[in-house]
Amino acid sequence: MSALVPAPLQPKLAALLALLPSSIPSPLRYAALCLLLLNCQHFPGVWHARIIWPWIKFQWQVKLGKRWPNTRIGKDPLDFRLSRSFRATPDSCDSFGMHLSNSEYAVSLVGEFYQLENASFALGATSYVFKKEIPLMAKFTVTSELLGHDKKWLYIQTRFHSPDDKTTYAYCLSHVVLKHKRRTIPPARAFALAGYGADGAANWEIVQTLNAHEKLQWLIGEGEGEKKGGAIRVADAERAMEGKGEWPGQL
Repeated sequence: MSALVPAPLQPKLAALLALLPSSIPSPLRYAALCLLLLNCQHFPGVWHARIIWPWIKFQWQVKLGKRWPNTRIGKDPLDFRLSRSFRATPDSCDSFGMHLSNSEYAVSLVGEFYQLENASFALGATSYVFKKEIPLMAKFTVTSELLGHDKKWLYIQTRFHSPDDKTTYAYCLSHVVLKHKRRTIPPARAFALAGYGADGAANWEIVQTLNAHEKLQWLIGEGEGEKKGGAIRVADAERAMEGKGEWPGQL
């Protein structure tokens, strides 16, 4: 069995095998170890760690004094794209069809990426359109973009496609609402506070004069913050909704 394992990995595997009872024959121990390694991405807590780690990393960087330029000033939120790469590993594939399991499409969905202050994303519904199977061990890319929004909901499309962008495997349409605790935040208002849109630069100058509590008050439309931020210009409450009937994956 050791002849099948690359020499650099043999010491590490030997240390792991030593944790297994010595009464188990070596071939079975190797088989058990391989089974564990093939399924390591689906151990309890691994998915949560993958989702939470970027937030933890960001918080530590802030505490250490790192600052980032505000690249969203004046940008159209409909122009933003976020892509991440994955691979259809054995533990995420259907054992019979040898392709990515349908449940894994939801696991791979990308979360929020608009950096909206005081607002969290709450998923209302998702709808999928499957075009083609993702083969075992194939690399694939997940790209999310905002198709439009109304007075309450954001409509985010996630496309599963090949790295060369020649093959589309599936579409997912997510129905998302912005929340601060139990309060619903209109998308247009949240984007204005973050500096998006044609009036982003002027709005951002005003936002800089507000403290955290006043920003929250303006966001939900009440209190002193609403008065101090009265000059902030909010774009149309609904955007790009005229093409909703043509979006793949209706909700």
